[in-house]
Amino acid sequence: MRNKYFWAAIFWTLFITVACLVSNDNFGELQKIQMPNKDKVLHATFYFVFTILWSYGLRTLKISDVRKRRMWAFIIAVSYGIIMEICQGLFTEERTPDVVDAIANTTGSAIAVFVLWRYQKRHFKKKSPAY
Repeated sequence: MRNKYFWAAIFWTLFITVACLVSNDNFGELQKIQMPNKDKVLHATFYFVFTILWSYGLRTLKISDVRKRRMWAFIIAVSYGIIMEICQGLFTEERTPDVVDAIANTTGSAIAVFVLWRYQKRHFKKKSPAY
């Protein structure tokens, strides 16, 4: 197990794939929760976690520059979110592609990039005064 974040990112990607392509009936308990824009918050949360995991998981591919990893994680997340929306239209009868879901995915990913940037800026500043 060379990079736990890489394997966590793989698992999370599979989880999102299944969650996006199975019937809404499988989420009966979740549907009982009353919250405005629950679906969009869920999309943003999924892609927030996705981006963080892939940002750290990309170290396995020898991308050592944290800025490049954040950028690639964001690009992968946005692309994957769009692909999942298209797949919902092509491979499911109950679900349809939704541009607003893709925007929520992108928003969650963008927030993750910002959080990573702030965290890494503070972390590296403490480690190296020359940052």
